[in-house]
Amino acid sequence: MSKSFTKKYEIHYYEVNSKMRCKLPSIINFLEDVGTQQSESLGGGIEYCKKNNCGWVFYKYDIKIHRYPLFGETISITTEPVGFKKFYGLRNYKINDEAGNIIGEGSALFFLIDIEKRRPMRIQQEQYDFYGVDGDIDYNISMDKIEKIDENQYNKQFSIRYSDIDSNNHVNNVKYFEWAMEAIPLDVINNYELRRIKVIFEKETNYGEVISSSATIKVLDDNKLKSYHTIRNAEDVDAALIEAEWEKCAH
Repeated sequence: MSKSFTKKYEIHYYEVNSKMRCKLPSIINFLEDVGTQQSESLGGGIEYCKKNNCGWVFYKYDIKIHRYPLFGETISITTEPVGFKKFYGLRNYKINDEAGNIIGEGSALFFLIDIEKRRPMRIQQEQYDFYGVDGDIDYNISMDKIEKIDENQYNKQFSIRYSDIDSNNHVNNVKYFEWAMEAIPLDVINNYELRRIKVIFEKETNYGEVISSSATIKVLDDNKLKSYHTIRNAEDVDAALIEAEWEKCAH
């Protein structure tokens, strides 16, 4: 039986947008933090990974936001490891407001890497014990596919900064989402809210590289649209694919 873990987060001023709603990158950071905090509490955290030359890396995530928390609110995020499968670990999340209402949910697929070789490594038995996972799960954990669009309506380029690098010495996963959103027209940002985002990370990017962020928008109806994003590295190889669902704001 896997173990759940809950942590509370206050929404600070620096975590909100112009509408005083919590920004999605901040929420993604919370999700990353709550999983890390659980690992630390169970003995499988940063020091364990350093000792065993391993690190957990985001491969895919799928996040749905029903309501964005506002400045000053306190939310609670509960995470639970669903199971392991060779190199992969699947984790679920629920976001609740102070009244206990579910305002968001998500899933993330990770894989364990050998830090020195930068290759996937088999999950150690200790990790199964830490998280209360009984062996590998016997079903497909690949999550929903992301539709790739060859058309590029909008494009921007970015140089990877030192501040973009995380403790695994590669670009933090939240940065890909931020790069993707920068390619979206301001009209969409101002008049729509993100309701769902699916991300798949294909290849690492490194400090000093110049990457491109392309976006294409499809209007579904008067109130909804989808955006499709590709982040490419300096060799024009896909580093991340993103599919986002938007809903018109109720002003």
